[in-house]
Amino acid sequence: MAHEQIKVIVIGGLNTDLVGFGVNELLGPGELTLGGELIIGPGGKSRNIAQMIATYLGKNTVAMIGRTCRDPYGLWQPPIKALQQAYVNTGFVKQLDFAKTKKFPGVALIPVDKQGKNQIYVLPGVNDDFCPQDIDEADELFVSVGKNNGVLSLALELPLATAIHGIKLANSKKIKVALDPGGADKNIDYSELLQQKIFLLKPNEHEAKILTGIEVTDFDSAQLAAKKLLAKNIENVMITHGVNGAYFFNHEIAEHILIPKIKDVATKDETGCGDQAAAVVTAEIAKGTDILAAAKTAINLATMQFQRAGVQPICMSEL
Repeated sequence: MAHEQIKVIVIGGLNTDLVGFGVNELLGPGELTLGGELIIGPGGKSRNIAQMIATYLGKNTVAMIGRTCRDPYGLWQPPIKALQQAYVNTGFVKQLDFAKTKKFPGVALIPVDKQGKNQIYVLPGVNDDFCPQDIDEADELFVSVGKNNGVLSLALELPLATAIHGIKLANSKKIKVALDPGGADKNIDYSELLQQKIFLLKPNEHEAKILTGIEVTDFDSAQLAAKKLLAKNIENVMITHGVNGAYFFNHEIAEHILIPKIKDVATKDETGCGDQAAAVVTAEIAKGTDILAAAKTAINLATMQFQRAGVQPICMSEL
């Protein structure tokens, strides 16, 4: 597939989600519960974001770079098929031989209770082998997206060295970087990552604490965390906070973005809400939308995503 029209590159992990939807409760160690429904579908934060951006922006506007493995159980197929059905360019996703790698594709185990709260256990598999060379082999794609004034989008479900390498290559091609630090690990030092030139950093309240050490509970604490991040090479910070909406900051703006009031429905699932916000704000940046307006639109669609079981990307027309 040609890539001259691509506006957004997404790098990162491809997972298959095994979701226990509507379980009675989220358990502690040694506990057991019965109930719920098994849903198997495509996942991975970066992969979700790629599909969501393509659904929002339209055909042949997004390309993804990553790795998967053709395992004997077919777990590799849902993420690839979903991307292709959304007309995401998958030509730079390496599909490796299971017999050679001896590794499964990424899998996420996700129980979701009846109130929509979840837990996510990611087994990265072959995603752990995604390396800087995989990025370099897509140099022609970065050249095209740079010419289109495009965006690099990524989450942190990938090796840190690969994330940093991708950001550096994007910067060299004058491509804006939108980083959702989903997948951040409190035991990893992200100081080098945060010194890179990043146009938008979009953590949730938990990720903001990992990156800054500041517990985000409200606008004021979010502003303290954002101030610490903006002191680095980061232009805009958008901290999402569930039902509290989001807090947006740059060197001129400090604003609390509230969620919209929409009709209550029976379905409640927070799976994919942060990904939807990251996807829409990235898509709007690629369109050239004012950054604060882009952030507000993103929160509107993330709220809509909460009313859908699993990850169901939202079209622009639904807004």
